[in-house]
Amino acid sequence: MKAWRDGWGSSLSPEALVNVYERALDALWRRAHLSLGEITLMAIVDRVLHDGTGKFPHLAALKVETSGVQFEGLRLASPGLATALLDESLAFLVVELLRVFGTLTGEILTPGLHAELSKVRVHPVDDKGRKV
Repeated sequence: MKAWRDGWGSSLSPEALVNVYERALDALWRRAHLSLGEITLMAIVDRVLHDGTGKFPHLAALKVETSGVQFEGLRLASPGLATALLDESLAFLVVELLRVFGTLTGEILTPGLHAELSKVRVHPVDDKGRKV
C-alpha cells in the first residue's frame, strides 16, 4: 500500500484524492466480486465502511450498492475536508478491506487484489475535477 501511494505527497487536491481512491476501491471491488459474489462483497465492504465511519465520520457520505462504493456524497463534501484527513481516511478503507479480504480468504485473494491496486494511477485533474 505504501509503495502504491509513494510520490503523491501533498500535491493532490481533495478532488484528485477522491478520484484515485474511487478507482482503487472499484478495482478491488471488481477483483473480489469474481470470488466472493455480490451479497458477500457488499456485506464485507459495508462492515469495513461502518467501522471506518466510527473513526472518520465523513466516510458516512460513501454508500455501498450492488455496483460498488458510490463516492458522490464524499466528492461533494471533499472540498471542505483537510487533504491529509481525507487521504488518511480513504487509505484506512483500502488497507482495512485488503486485511479483511485476506483474513476471510486465507490470503488467497491478496496477490490479485494487490495487482489490481497497483494498476490504479493518479491522474491530475483541473479545478473542476476533470482529467488533464
